[in-house]
Amino acid sequence: MTKYFPSLVINEYDWVRNPFAVTSDVISHLELVEQEQLLELQSDRSLKLKFNELKLFQFWSFIKTEYPIITEIAINILLPFSTTYLCELGFSALTNIKNKKREQLLSVEQEMRVCLSSIPPRTELLCKQHQAHVSHQNL
Repeated sequence: MTKYFPSLVINEYDWVRNPFAVTSDVISHLELVEQEQLLELQSDRSLKLKFNELKLFQFWSFIKTEYPIITEIAINILLPFSTTYLCELGFSALTNIKNKKREQLLSVEQEMRVCLSSIPPRTELLCKQHQAHVSHQNL
């Protein structure tokens, strides 16, 4: 972790992962306005229920208008992890494509596009569209 984010003190940002589980002494490094917003957030029971329902990034986006200062800090902390994850995913896909058995491939752009796409392939539809000719099928 320190290799990728050397200036980040992880303990100071535990409140980003769960803003309802930290105490006021843990957030003493924050400015007063930021501490006030976080404490106000912690006292809101409806948001605590929302926190349990949503994913972490969705939660911070959901409360952005009510708590803009701490939301901006939280999103800035979370954002590098998601972008790093996508880069690692790309390297992993490329490693799988260009293994020793397939090293003779000259162009991997199309295969990378398929590997990294979030759109699931419609294999059944493609098979139906390119079905073998009736005369070639064994009846």
